[in-house]
Amino acid sequence: MLNHVLYRLAIIAGFMLVSLCTVPVQAFVCSGSLYNNPSFKERTTDFSPYEKIYLIVECTGLESGEYTMHANWTHKQRGVIRSDKHQFTAEHDRKHGIFFWLKLSKKGPVSSMLTNQDFHEENFGEWVVETYLNDELIVSNEFTITDD
Repeated sequence: MLNHVLYRLAIIAGFMLVSLCTVPVQAFVCSGSLYNNPSFKERTTDFSPYEKIYLIVECTGLESGEYTMHANWTHKQRGVIRSDKHQFTAEHDRKHGIFFWLKLSKKGPVSSMLTNQDFHEENFGEWVVETYLNDELIVSNEFTITDD
């Protein structure tokens, strides 16, 4: 019986300790969308190599302060191809939008003429762009680049 009472007291003491040690955390929410033109009207995940790929990341609920956001553009078979970084100052409870972009490089004129292709085929296929806020992954967007 005494063990049962001690067990209950230990549980109650544990709950009290956890509630005293809990630090309030400000929740923020970020989302990312991909577009193929700067009007940012229609989201897409399928791109031509001739298009510039735009990523818009919007965050709400950030505390006031300095932030660093970076995006890693990764080809699923070849690895990270490009990395971009933006630093910004947030004001409390304002919506913050940051945009990044990727444009594939064309082959040189001689190579393009000899192969009858404007782009390196190894850049076609499945990609993912991962966006980090102060080194914490916040958004991941998958997309495809095809020459169809």
